[in-house]
Formats: sequence, C-alpha cells, structure tokens
Amino acid sequence: MQNIKHVQNKDKKSFSRPVALAEALYILFFIGAISLKSIYFHITTKITRKPYFTSGNAIMAISTFGIAVIIAGLVLLVFNKRRKGALIFLNLFLSALLFADTLYYRYYSNPITIPVLYQMGLVSAVQDSITSLIKPKDIIYALDLPFLLMYIVFMRVYFRSAVLKLDIRKKLISSFAVILSGFVIFLACYLKVDRSSFIYDNVNPVKKLGILYFHTFDSKRFLVDHFFVNKVLNSKDRMRLDDFYASRVSESKEYEGIAQGKNLLIVQVEAFQEFVVGKSVNGKEITPNMNKLIQESFYFDNIYYQVAGGNTSDAEFLLNASLYPAKEGAVYFRYPTNSFHTLPKILKEQGYTSYVFHANNPNFWNRMLMYKSLGFDKFISYDDYTIDEFVGWGGWALSDASFFRQSLRKIDTSKPFYGFMITLSSHHPYTYFNENYKEFDAGEYEGTYLGRYLKAINYADKALGMLIDDLKEQGLYENTLIVIFGDHYAIPRDQSAELMKFMNVQYSDFQFRKLQKVPLIIHCPGMTEGVKRSVVGGEIDIMPTLGNLMGFDTSYAMGRDLLNTETGYALLRNGSVITEDYIYLSDLGEAYDINTGEVLDKTVYEDEVKKLQEEMYISDLILQKDAFETYRIQK
Repeated sequence: MQNIKHVQNKDKKSFSRPVALAEALYILFFIGAISLKSIYFHITTKITRKPYFTSGNAIMAISTFGIAVIIAGLVLLVFNKRRKGALIFLNLFLSALLFADTLYYRYYSNPITIPVLYQMGLVSAVQDSITSLIKPKDIIYALDLPFLLMYIVFMRVYFRSAVLKLDIRKKLISSFAVILSGFVIFLACYLKVDRSSFIYDNVNPVKKLGILYFHTFDSKRFLVDHFFVNKVLNSKDRMRLDDFYASRVSESKEYEGIAQGKNLLIVQVEAFQEFVVGKSVNGKEITPNMNKLIQESFYFDNIYYQVAGGNTSDAEFLLNASLYPAKEGAVYFRYPTNSFHTLPKILKEQGYTSYVFHANNPNFWNRMLMYKSLGFDKFISYDDYTIDEFVGWGGWALSDASFFRQSLRKIDTSKPFYGFMITLSSHHPYTYFNENYKEFDAGEYEGTYLGRYLKAINYADKALGMLIDDLKEQGLYENTLIVIFGDHYAIPRDQSAELMKFMNVQYSDFQFRKLQKVPLIIHCPGMTEGVKRSVVGGEIDIMPTLGNLMGFDTSYAMGRDLLNTETGYALLRNGSVITEDYIYLSDLGEAYDINTGEVLDKTVYEDEVKKLQEEMYISDLILQKDAFETYRIQK
C-alpha cells in the first residue's frame, strides 16, 4: 500500500508540472497581450509619436508592462481554482475597454473617464460617428482571441481542464512576488515623470505612464471626489472666491449698451471652424454668406474653443454660464441641478422670454434637465418639429434650413426674446455630403474627410444665409443682436494631414493647436461696416461681451469683454494656455512663440501660466460645491 501511495504522489507531481507550466505561459501571454494592446492604443491615437524609441516612450511602455504584471498578480491573489477563467475574462474586458478608449480618443482627444460612462446612453445616437472611427488595424484588439480558444481546447484535451490548486502559503508567496515585481517596475517609472499637470490634463497621465495607469488614476480620483471630498463651501473657499472676483479689473466700456433692449439670437453652428472663413476652393467661397455678414459685423478671428468631455454641450455651457467645463465628463450630466448665473436668467430679469432650439432627442446630453437649471423658459426639441428634410449626420438630422425656418416661427416676437439655436447638419462624420451634396466642388479634396467637411460647412453657410434673409423678411433683422459661432473642432488629429495640406503648413503639435479656432460673428442692428478684432479669447468670453453690448451686468462671469480687452488669452480645460505671445501645451510642458513656433524658455511664461490656470481651480470649486447656491460677490 505504501508503494502504491508513493507512485500516486509521484504521478500527481509529474502531472502538476506541465499544468503549472501551461498556466505560467498563459499568464505571460496575458501580460504581453495587454501591454502590446495598450502600446497600440498610444500609437494609433498619436499620443506616442515618432521617433518611437525615446526615453519618454520607453518609460510609458515599461510602466504599462509593470501594471499588467500587477493585474496578473492580483488575479493570482484573489482567485485559486478559477484564476484561468478570471484572466481570460479580464483579457476580454481590458481589450474592450482599450478599443472603446481608442474610438473615444479619436473623436474627443481624451481617454474615457468614469463620469463619461454615465453618458453611455449617447452611444446609439452617435452610432454613425462611432462607426466611422473604426479602422481595419483595430483588429489587433481581438487578434489574441484565437490563441485563447486554442489554449482552452489544449487544456481540455490534454489535461482535461485540470486546475492546479495552490495551498494558501504558496498562493500568497507566488502572488505577492508577482505583485511586488510589477510594483517595483511601475514605481521606477512613476518616480521619473513630472506629474504636476495631471490634475489639469487627462492626456498627460496617459502619455507619461500609460493608459492602464490612467484608468487606475481616474478610478482613485473618482472615489476621492465622490466619497471623500467635502461638498460644503467653507470659509477658506469663500475667501478664494472673494479674492478672485475682487481681482477682476473693470475695463473701459466702448460700445456699451448699443444693443440694449434688442432681441438676441445666438446660433451655435456644429463643427464650424475659423480656418474655412474667407477661404475658397477652385475660386468658389466656402462660406460666402458668413463672409458677407462679417463685412457689417464685429468679427473675432482669434477665438479658441474650450470644450472638454461634454463637447457640444460644453460650448452651450461656456456661452450661457461663462464657466469652464467639468474636469471629467460633462457639466450637463454631473451638475444639472446646480445654481448658475446665466444669460437666460439675466435677460429674464429684463423682461425677455428665452428659447433654446435643438432638433434632437430632448434627453440627449441631459438637456431637458440642464436647460431648466440654465433658466431657459422653453425648450423646442425633436418632437416639436416637422421632420420634412434630412441633411447631414448620417442622413437623419433635420436640415439646418428647415430647422431655422421652423424655429423662427415658434418665437413670440411681440416682446423681447433670447433665442439660442444649436444646429446639426454639419455634425461629424460628414459622410452624407459625399454623395448627396453637389452644390460645392471640394476640388482636390473631393471624396476625402476634409472634402466632406468643406461641403458640410458650405451647406451650413447656405442655411445661415437663408436664416438672415428670413430675419429680414420678418422685420427682425434691424431689431435683433445676431451672434454666430462654432462649438468645437471639425478635423480630429488623426485626419490632420489633409488640414495641414489645405493650410499649407507643416504638421506639429503647435500648428495643430494654433488652428483650433472657431469664428465668432456679432451683428448689431444698424451696423453697416465691419469691425475686426484679433484679440485672443475663448467661448467663455462671449457672454461678458454681450453684456457690454446689451448693457447688463455679468459680474459672476469668468470670461472677459472681448471688445474692451487689449490683450487676451484662452485657457483650455487641459491646462493649456494661448496668449497673444505664445501657446503653452500642457501635455508637452512647453510653450511656443505664437509667430515662429520656437520653444520658449520657461522663465518667459511659467508664472503667467500658473496664474491663469488658477481660474480653472475657481471654476471647479464653483461646480463641485455648487457655490452659487449660497455665495454672493462682496461689493
């Protein structure tokens, strides 16, 4: 009997060795696959740029490998008999997450954050945009699936799905050894990078330490913000707000009140960028109607969009509240019940009725709830329109022409009104205009991404021209302050080659950022000659500018009056800063001369950048603690 037992133990030991080897190989396979997919994410989104073999890229890759090792070690620690299944599930989950990160980054130039997951209900509405972002090479995220299946079959056939169960002591020793190894690898990278800009810029943590690190960083930040941060506005917070508002300089008031008592009509045009204004293709103007309107309006040609995770909704918020977007996700989802000092509320006190028009689902971007917080009296949405003409956004969007015509007739024009119109036709990915719009020839760009966009904006311009004509026919043109501006970018970074060719410039991060402007046109009743202002500004500055023209107070606005500011700046949500002299890119930690593109010495800009970035802290404080519910400016 003793001999038989000895033989059984020997067989068991000899059987366990190949099982252990097979499992070890799969763990290494898991670590390698997730690391490679993460690095692919960096390359395909152009976060990692050539030359690839630099110390910065090496640190990112090694950090990613270390985190993958830690993940594998945690699986070994938590699971015993089911650790193979857990690793397979985790592989599938992380692959799906990285794929989602890739699509999201290609559109928003940001990785997915936990607050963004609250907005996943938006996915079905932008399905065409998402589909257009998928590329054949993204198959890499599923390339290891056949090997996973082969592994499962192999283990089932040769080892009858045998599982090597470790005793507690061996399990703890092996798992902690793996975790410690991964942690040492990661820590060596973590201590080498500058993490000061991580609080402003979601791209910087990704670029420095990898996308896997970012999701860990984001999860920790989310937990701290939601469960460990005091939401009560304390005395220290009030002092910060007092100091900020006390530092606001009162500027001269040129043009003050010239549109007082007039109606206000604002059109936020989807993806309308400044680089198309005044440009022609094959001798034909891209935006002839806007070019004409500019000749009898204030035109600001140096305005940078400041949107973040809320995209179009962020532009709406920047204009109507003159506050910065949220750090993660969208204000419209995260703070829809906050108290705000807004354009609709200010005008309501002066007897105006406010309308917001958007021919989309009323719950998209949580607009139904948010518009109430912003103070709009009436929200006219998809169900309120006769859908009689489809143009743009996959062929299902109500045409801008019909949208303008119907919206104008829903306004009670017998008393002062504020109408805020948000267009749809020129929404990414512009595929509708490839075959269905023949009125504009994109020339050498015909059939390309940029060519489709030029057609879309030419159509948007045509519809805007029809709106101007309609206002004149209705007798409203001479009694209405008309504002037209773009909400955000049109050409994502991975399509930038065509844009650079169109603008006849060499690609660089500096040049790409310099082109991220939106047009701002403000037509005052009675204007017959145009006034061009090239002061640097952002969408946050529109409300104070209107306050000057219409004669109302905007003390709580964070923006400035663009008509009475000699030198300006634009602060972006990621901490980047554009001034009259330089562009500071927070993800690179460098500033470039606005004219030459030369890298500047830090002593030239560092103090100013830090001072301007303080505005972001104040805006975040207002949002996170709902400061305007109780705070009043000390006058």
